[in-house]
Amino acid sequence: MNRPMTIGVLAAIALAAAFLVYATGGRSARLDYSLDYVSRGDIESVVVTTGTLEALNTVIVGSQLSGQIADLHADFNDIVVKNQLIARLDPRTFEARVEQNEANVKVARATILQREADIVRWQATLAQARRELGRREALKEKGHISVSELDQDHTAVETGDAQLRMAEAALANAVAVLEQRRAALSQSQLDLERTYIRSPVSGTVINRTIEQGQTVAASMQAPELFTIAQDLHEMKVEASVDEADIGRVKEGMKCRFSVDAYPDREFRGRIRQIRKAPDVVQNVVTYRVIITANNDDLALLPGMTANVEIVLGSKQNVLQVANAALRFVPKNVTSSNVSASQGADPPGTQRRGRPLAMFEGLKESMDLTRDQERRIDDLSAGMRTKMQVQAPGGDHESMRESFRQFRQNLNSKLRAILTPEQREKFDEMMANRTPGRELSRPATVYMLEDDQPVLVSVRVGLADERATEVVGGLKEGDAIIVRVTRKQG
Repeated sequence: MNRPMTIGVLAAIALAAAFLVYATGGRSARLDYSLDYVSRGDIESVVVTTGTLEALNTVIVGSQLSGQIADLHADFNDIVVKNQLIARLDPRTFEARVEQNEANVKVARATILQREADIVRWQATLAQARRELGRREALKEKGHISVSELDQDHTAVETGDAQLRMAEAALANAVAVLEQRRAALSQSQLDLERTYIRSPVSGTVINRTIEQGQTVAASMQAPELFTIAQDLHEMKVEASVDEADIGRVKEGMKCRFSVDAYPDREFRGRIRQIRKAPDVVQNVVTYRVIITANNDDLALLPGMTANVEIVLGSKQNVLQVANAALRFVPKNVTSSNVSASQGADPPGTQRRGRPLAMFEGLKESMDLTRDQERRIDDLSAGMRTKMQVQAPGGDHESMRESFRQFRQNLNSKLRAILTPEQREKFDEMMANRTPGRELSRPATVYMLEDDQPVLVSVRVGLADERATEVVGGLKEGDAIIVRVTRKQG
């Protein structure tokens, strides 16, 4: 009884094993590493964006007066010069105001003459009253007139004096009225002159918003009549750069752009201004970058959309490695395990050290003495050890802040080693550095040795969308792992 049951169990186990072998095809899993090779080539780092072409200086011509357009003297695409007549408002209402104010001025002048005559009359009257008072006072001393008669003479003098002062005040008022009438005349003459719409600058008319006979109304703001581009031989592009890229963009950087009208043509320019005011649309923050470009053949027109590439930096014939190699990490480890600053190797991998080229750029650009080179090498070793001991684990922001503090401390110590002349050159080199041309930064890649990934510490520099410059840690022809696939075999 037991033996047939045991045979049945064994047969079932054998059948299940056979089925498993059949299902897997009798194959075992293996890792297939794809390799790329360190090579030489050109690298150019760019920021891609779009913008709108505009004239470098654009002036909107409006009207300060309300009225009907009587004449038009400029049209689209016309070239105009400064103070050229380009339109005219109907002047009849304003001419009538000028004539009315001229008449008011004449009336004010006649009133002044009348007030001056009144002053002369009252001066004579006052003089006569004073003479009469003098005679009466002489007669009073001799007793020929009474006191009441003398009082009447005193009253006549005081009245004449008051009338004279009133006449002088009337003259002053007439003079003030004349000034008012003159001001009103000047204003009406100015309004009449403003019926002539003149170009404030020399340039090209790129827009006209009025027609002859149209009525324009100037209330809170001047109505727009013409748009004049001062010089279309130089254009500007207002490009929007994302906040993640704006820190790498600097004034004076070279740019290139294309427009849909000329898809096979490339235009070039430079960054003239980076505006600090942010543009926020649906929580997306961008900054406006003003790029100027020559337009000698007038091919570029205002309003065209420009596809812009801002060149952060470029290098020719440098060692480079594929970006995929820098992103590759074995699946059984995390990025915190493989950081070059951690000092711990990922499980299942080996680590092969290569000298870091952190100070190679400085050594190549400076005429250093042996003692300076020795002190810089000691400083390099000490800073590397310090970074390995104090490097933060896994927090990208903390790592970046720590590296920034290390760099500041390093620059201070380097300046202490250099001579004043070398220090000046070093400061100039640091001031002129752009993010696309930094000396180097640490990174890690993996090489294949004995069918096992080997972590290699390298230093890299400029990068584009395909490859990254290798500053140190690798040589031309080195095979680097870019991806791994699992195959059955």
